[in-house]
Amino acid sequence: MTRSYLEKRNREILRDLRTQIEEIMAAQMPDELLIYKNKVLERCKSLCKDVELNLKFLAIDEDSILDDLLSKTQQASQETRLMSSMWIVPLLRARNSDRLCLSTIQWLHQNHPETSDYPAAFISGNCAIRPFLHIAPIYLFPSVEQMSLLYQPLLFHEFGHLLYAIHKPEMDDLVRELQYEVDELLMPVSQRNDRYSENMTAQRQDIAYTWYAWAQELFCDAIGFEIGGPSFLHAFSNFLNTRDMGNYYRDPRGLQYSSHPVTWLRIHFLSRRAREAGFSDLANAIEKEWDDVAQLMGIFEDYHGYYDDSVDQVVLETVEDMVIEASPRHFESEEVVNTDHRDPISLIGLLNLAWEVYLNDFENYSHWEQNQIDVYLENLAAGN
Repeated sequence: MTRSYLEKRNREILRDLRTQIEEIMAAQMPDELLIYKNKVLERCKSLCKDVELNLKFLAIDEDSILDDLLSKTQQASQETRLMSSMWIVPLLRARNSDRLCLSTIQWLHQNHPETSDYPAAFISGNCAIRPFLHIAPIYLFPSVEQMSLLYQPLLFHEFGHLLYAIHKPEMDDLVRELQYEVDELLMPVSQRNDRYSENMTAQRQDIAYTWYAWAQELFCDAIGFEIGGPSFLHAFSNFLNTRDMGNYYRDPRGLQYSSHPVTWLRIHFLSRRAREAGFSDLANAIEKEWDDVAQLMGIFEDYHGYYDDSVDQVVLETVEDMVIEASPRHFESEEVVNTDHRDPISLIGLLNLAWEVYLNDFENYSHWEQNQIDVYLENLAAGN
């Protein structure tokens, strides 16, 4: 029964893989996806060979190898399903308007030595990344924002997650040290040996655990600003401009083990980084927008012990150490000041200029943006 099941399952996997290869070969896509296409095809064909080898071994009347073949079949099945649900999607959904996002991702990868070999690929969805290191990372990006210069900087945050994955052992060490220090800083001078003390200890542990995810998000925010400068702060703040309650406040249960800090807190950290980089006016304006809405909604900052001034410095130092470890490309001064004086304009210069035009000439922005995208992509195609 086991042998016949494995033979049937491997034939099904082989059929699915060959169908995927046919679909990929028939798909029309912009040139920016061709390197990714070749990499996915290579993996599909490699999986086919693995499955064909499974079938050859199954033809041998040897029961001792069935356990090993079951494991190999399960692995091939899982990867084939992941291929269908994730890796081939950027190819089958491709359209010409993808070129802007693909060129942004390609630029990011090529400007960091440890990511330069990764091709660009993305699918539609809420901002996120699947940092697959053995084939290629896949970015997720909202459909409308894909076609806008204004929100391309949000991809820089997701790139931060890729850098974290590449430097994971070192990053995890830094974050674990932060968790330890947060726990120490929150510990009262004297611990009472009673149930209250036990509850407080459990709460501190919950907070320290939560900071594992929070530190990564603050690091990725910092990466976004390091690469994009003011354009990232504008994009981040404006993208979350719904200003709903959850962006300002969560009760303790909503904070416990949460994947992201409260957005208002992230705005404060980003604004502080912007001030240190010389953009005090922008930082003050962004924070004032958020503070004004909070006042209008009657919300006061309260992180229920998950964040307060006592942990502020250690958080800042840890995030800075993480940025140094990742070593992203830092924006150049001419890319964020007088950005319209560069010809041909760099990507970072273009994204910062886009926000200047958007904020100063909203009525004409859409026409200006489309013209700029066309020129930028034409320059890329020409090798400029």
